Amino acid sequence: MITKGFIVMSMFCLTACYSFKGISIAPEVNTFSIDQVLDQSYNAPATYAIDFSEALTNKIRKESRLILNNQNPDIVFKCKVTAFGVASQAPVPGVSSAINRLTVTIEVEFVNKQDEKLNWKSPFTRYQDFDAGKNFSTEQQRLTSDINGLLIEDIFNKAFTNW
Repeated sequence: MITKGFIVMSMFCLTACYSFKGISIAPEVNTFSIDQVLDQSYNAPATYAIDFSEALTNKIRKESRLILNNQNPDIVFKCKVTAFGVASQAPVPGVSSAINRLTVTIEVEFVNKQDEKLNWKSPFTRYQDFDAGKNFSTEQQRLTSDINGLLIEDIFNKAFTNW
């Protein structure tokens, strides 16, 4: 027999687990959209902006209660790829570097149509180092996937947590 106390404790535990993640979305906010991601770096792979947009969409759909709605969303993400480049790390004159670094910067404008005080605009930068002896084109898919995961986590946390 289930008691009233058990039900109350179960509801408290479920609520505590949800708030433990730190996600904070106002009750009146139910939908989101991501505008077409613009590539202003001009050297990112042709599909990078699309891949980034899909990954961000999937993160929000899986880890929040928000529903994708491109017609009249409560929250809009406007993203631009402002930097995408490879550079050698700690090069020494006359000696080739053993490590290269791929750096990606995404500028995000977060628009909350329900509460304009929560709007923000911020750049997010992440990088991954890789062996300079390896061909970048063979490493590119793995590197961009890893970097996207880090960038999207940063964006999600800024948008939906109170940290």
